[in-house]
Amino acid sequence: MFATLFRVMLGLSVLLAALYASAASYYWLGWPDAVRIGLAIFITPVIAIAWFLPGDRGIWRRSVSIIALAVFFIAYAGKTPYPQTFVPLHAKVAGVAFDGSRVTITNFRDAVHPIGAPAEPRWITRSFDLADLVGAQFVLQPFGNSLATVHVMTSFEFADGDHLAVSFEARRTSWDKFDPLAGFFRHDQLYAVLGTERDLFWKRLAHVPPNDLYVFEITRSDAEIRAYLRRLLEFASSLQEQPQFYSTISESCFTTLLNLMPRLEKVVPWYDLRRWVPGASVGLFQELGLVDSSVPTEQLVIRQKLVNGVRPPWEFATSNEWSDHFRSKIGAP
Repeated sequence: MFATLFRVMLGLSVLLAALYASAASYYWLGWPDAVRIGLAIFITPVIAIAWFLPGDRGIWRRSVSIIALAVFFIAYAGKTPYPQTFVPLHAKVAGVAFDGSRVTITNFRDAVHPIGAPAEPRWITRSFDLADLVGAQFVLQPFGNSLATVHVMTSFEFADGDHLAVSFEARRTSWDKFDPLAGFFRHDQLYAVLGTERDLFWKRLAHVPPNDLYVFEITRSDAEIRAYLRRLLEFASSLQEQPQFYSTISESCFTTLLNLMPRLEKVVPWYDLRRWVPGASVGLFQELGLVDSSVPTEQLVIRQKLVNGVRPPWEFATSNEWSDHFRSKIGAP
């Protein structure tokens, strides 16, 4: 009985591994299209036939199947992002250099986003003193009809009125084509956007129609927020030195931010679905004491929604003035 159950489970595991290998082959950049498509088509049926076909050489065929899958997954685990030509807004990678509490960011993005028109990338160098940090916010942008289709960003505020916005994204080669399944198969590069609020937030509002935005104040101490920002910046710096893959599961816009919160990775167990679903993050943040928990989640979401009427950044003399205007529209009547 046990032996039969073991054989069935092993067979199913091999079949699932073959299915995953087929999909991973299809999304493996750098291989000729004929190789990718051919492997995607033939891996699963070949492994299935070799494993389940009765005959005297069953043990030999199964051994070869396991070895072949093992070799594939060893190579798959060791693959690195493939060099590509990226969209202009993702053309440059942010560099981060620390000097005590002071941080200097190169390729800090401050793009101009005309309404309904292509962006005009602009890259500058900015310095911030983490000792002057006075607050931070989570910003949520739904882009679909499910809890999974929500983009999560953060912004950090300094005593002089400056803001540092942070967004982790899949590095895009096209704005017109995006395959959400690719994020499960080590295909897209993880990209850190460090920039101004008038770039990252207005980019969403310049869409036709504009995206909804929800802004939630982080209710932790300045010391905790400072430690969080340092971890985010250190991780962004590591991406310049060693590019990593965007992962829908473990390194998405949301899970990257969550994983880098001090102590939080130990507080939220892996089996809590809210850890992986950005649309459910507000309730989780309330439970963890990260945002206002004095009101029900639904009421908080309504209260923190950005209302219509945000004016474009070019109507303001400075980025800080636009950020003040932006905040005046949070939950405004």
